[in-house]
Amino acid sequence: MGFRKFNYLNALRLGLLLFTTFMWGCKDADDEVSLNLVGFNDVRLLGENEVPARETNGAGVFNGVYNKDTNVMTFNVTWALGNWDDNTVGMHFHGPATPDTSAPVVIPVTGASENSAGTYSGSTRALTDEEEEQLLNGEWYFNIHSTTYPAGELRGNLMRD
Repeated sequence: MGFRKFNYLNALRLGLLLFTTFMWGCKDADDEVSLNLVGFNDVRLLGENEVPARETNGAGVFNGVYNKDTNVMTFNVTWALGNWDDNTVGMHFHGPATPDTSAPVVIPVTGASENSAGTYSGSTRALTDEEEEQLLNGEWYFNIHSTTYPAGELRGNLMRD
């Protein structure tokens, strides 16, 4: 009986030690991953965010994740222009800018639908150190251009989660 109790207690101790080590290791791995990925989720693409503001019923949503290790943003955007007869003539990342100023195109998005509505998933090229700093400081925006508003119909300022 003493032999069984001894093995049972040692097995329990060993199990607790392994469980604690496993949980501690998982915590460190999760912390490392979360430090290297930056989310930009539920960014509203609206005409009122344009500079100057646009009167449009169009809207969209941008979701993205920036990877600090690869310097690449993967993203998904869904949009509908205010005029169904319009075409989407461009999508771009712009910066650096504050929410009330405009800026030049930094990264064009290619391959998205030219229809008045759609969904597109893609990724950027690797950002430079300066571009990364601007993005992480909230100085970039995503813009969708249409035939009615070739300078931009829908804009969302990229603010991290």
